[in-house]
Amino acid sequence: MTTSRNWNSTSAVEVTTRILSFGNTAYSFVFPVPDITTTVSYWTGSYPTASGTETGIPPLGSMRTIRQTPVSALPSFELFKPQPTGFKTIVLGSATHTIVAAAAETTGCGEYGNFTLDFDDSSVGQARSNILPVNGLTNPYHHLFYANGYTYVPDKWEPYPAISQPNVAMFLPVGGLLPNTPFAGTLLPGEIGAGPRVSVSAYWFNAFHAYFGCALNGITPCTLRISGYRYDATLKQEILAAEQNVTLPACYGYIKCRLTQVFFNDQFRALSGIQFNAYTYNLGIPQIFMMDSLQMEWYNSSCAAGILRIGHRW
Repeated sequence: MTTSRNWNSTSAVEVTTRILSFGNTAYSFVFPVPDITTTVSYWTGSYPTASGTETGIPPLGSMRTIRQTPVSALPSFELFKPQPTGFKTIVLGSATHTIVAAAAETTGCGEYGNFTLDFDDSSVGQARSNILPVNGLTNPYHHLFYANGYTYVPDKWEPYPAISQPNVAMFLPVGGLLPNTPFAGTLLPGEIGAGPRVSVSAYWFNAFHAYFGCALNGITPCTLRISGYRYDATLKQEILAAEQNVTLPACYGYIKCRLTQVFFNDQFRALSGIQFNAYTYNLGIPQIFMMDSLQMEWYNSSCAAGILRIGHRW
């Protein structure tokens, strides 16, 4: 860590320089020294990793189309009728948001229901001097696969305090496939999804909300583009099923930054993949973004699907 003091006419601001090393690329952040106390212990276990190439699985990046298959043409959607099984109310300032989790009738077998991706059950390597080497998320993580460029860092290494400590996910818009990230190159940039198991509905999900922040530290806001994909059994490929653009507020000088909670619209259901990308507002330049506490739910809550998920740690 490198610290320095920037002086103005009224006060002294102590800043810290953090450098993340991802492959052969270094990313620098300069922001005020954070006042963060980490109180969550790291999980020290490990997940098995997929390796090699599975035959018969074409690259997912070449399978997208903007064609929208009507809901009536998707027999699997018979499971997804508007019959709420539960709800969660979140109070944010003066606004109250109620999330209704509509899904098939829960059987209670195996692994099912709501889950949150908080990236806190993985440990980050030791820093070397003021540089923190980071790797792509190990695929799969909690049954899902992550595109190349996703990593996670302790919140002391970036300007946004975590919603759940100690880690925040970060997406770095990089190219190429790095070591130890199986299947990462088969997903679209910024995508999280079923990956090579895209045709297996047990690994489809409903997406509700998450917290985001953009790496821009000026007065220009950031545009977050969210895209949802759904596997079409007739076409044998994924189709674009949902789109949503959100403006993330600027955090001038990285002073007192806060992650912004984003609620996804009702179309982000029964997905095989969800894609996040951040751009400079009105300019379309790819930007680094941070994410925490991604709230999701397994779409297929049948007993068979729950047993399949719980039977595979990965």
